[in-house]
Amino acid sequence: MRALALVAGGKVSMLGAFRAASRAVVRFAAYVYLSGGDHIMRKMRVAGGLAVLVVGAALPAAAQATIGFDAAFNSAYVWRGLSYTNKPVLQPDVWLSVAGFTGGVWANVEPSSYTGASDLSENGTDGAGIAEIDGWIEYARASGNVNWKLGWTIYTFDTNKSGFTAFYDTHEFYGQASIGGLPFTPTLYAAYDVDKVKGLYLQPSISRAVAVSPKVSVTLTALAGISAGQEVSANDVSANFANSGLAHLDFGASTSFSAGSVSIAPQFHVQWCHDDFTKIASPTTQHSAKVWGGVTLSWSHALGASKSE
Repeated sequence: MRALALVAGGKVSMLGAFRAASRAVVRFAAYVYLSGGDHIMRKMRVAGGLAVLVVGAALPAAAQATIGFDAAFNSAYVWRGLSYTNKPVLQPDVWLSVAGFTGGVWANVEPSSYTGASDLSENGTDGAGIAEIDGWIEYARASGNVNWKLGWTIYTFDTNKSGFTAFYDTHEFYGQASIGGLPFTPTLYAAYDVDKVKGLYLQPSISRAVAVSPKVSVTLTALAGISAGQEVSANDVSANFANSGLAHLDFGASTSFSAGSVSIAPQFHVQWCHDDFTKIASPTTQHSAKVWGGVTLSWSHALGASKSE
């Protein structure tokens, strides 16, 4: 989660933090290191070591691992209702899942230099490249009709010299629970920033899959973003939102289909903005509504079958 601030020249730059560290991406980690991400490598080693200890302690001897890669191509980078980049972005994610534990490394990449008068950019004046790297690990289970997960995310901006910089790195713990077996699926997501922002973000939502043909269904989702301590205060100006309470409403539609071993998942969002920070659409404009979308390509592979004892 990240704070928003005004910087010299009247340009709005969203400051705040989160995400990097944890696992199974030797090539990706090597790229980060060669790019000068020394701080990131140290954090990734610490988080990766913790992940190995936790997963190793819980693993059955014959647990099966699955590795996966996602690549999202989005028209903008909108995070919890906040616009961090208002131009197209690439967001890759590499992950490994074993015995209910899943960990990965996610990144936001700005493919071009977004330095125009109407551009919002995490990279600031640095130009094209990696703007954010996040590490995450979570544990997920199903108990009857209830699916739940608990996790941790670290957000880093160590490669940036302007815009979001390493000063705003932070991390959070989160949890999510959803109930199945109903005409619609209610879900509650909660995340607590324990570093820079030190506050709670709540996101209740409902979703329903609607069949549009015998082989295709569209999932409709409605959610609300709520700040409960992540707003600007007199004692701490580090914030993700201007005020407490309702920040935004998001109405989304998504679907998924396969092309060989790759899953293709387009999505479309219409957002109503209530908090002043969520209304920021460019350095000079605010809007009460936003529209954005994208498509995610996903691939996964089981590394080995479980062995019978």
